[in-house]
Amino acid sequence: MVSHGFSALLGQPQAIELLLAAVDRQRVAPAYLFVGSPGVGRSLAARCFAELLLSPNGTASPALAQRLAHGNHPDSLWIQPTYLHQGKMLTAADMESLGLKRATPPQVRLEQVRGIGRFLSRAPLEAPRSVVVVEDADTMGDAAANALLKTLEEPGQATLMLIAPAVESLLPTLVSRCHRIPFWRLDGEAIATVYTNTDTKRFCNSLT
Repeated sequence: MVSHGFSALLGQPQAIELLLAAVDRQRVAPAYLFVGSPGVGRSLAARCFAELLLSPNGTASPALAQRLAHGNHPDSLWIQPTYLHQGKMLTAADMESLGLKRATPPQVRLEQVRGIGRFLSRAPLEAPRSVVVVEDADTMGDAAANALLKTLEEPGQATLMLIAPAVESLLPTLVSRCHRIPFWRLDGEAIATVYTNTDTKRFCNSLT
């Protein structure tokens, strides 16, 4: 079995088993849908899985994890919902740092989805495949969802991970092209560990 970095992901043994089995059997799907309530570790799981997929030898490493955390791996693209402000797309964190507030929530925009297509139009530079993660995929409008559907039909040498709260929050055509990974609510023991174990800081910072 491949060495992995899922140790910080608590309370999701089924998700870990499914993802590791895909790597072990060399049957990684072109697209995955991580489904579950916010706060159960979906984004952390996506980051851990990305580490494995981007590793040349199937072994997660601290150096690779750090590159992904800082967004400086050439074969990884992480999409977050954005606001439009003065012609620029800003994440919620960007808005907060600028002291800006909006009444409406951010969304994954058509131009961001088009950017995924451009990103995947080239071959991976360092890794065996390219990896794209789309957080809060349920915030896409119809135009963005349809554009993503075209990308999922021919992803090329890549794996995409969509994160959403429920299957019903996405177009059925999108869901049908993804391998579903369920995430369950954390039990009391897992929640207590999150708040008492300092080694889970990465988990706490990555929850979504």
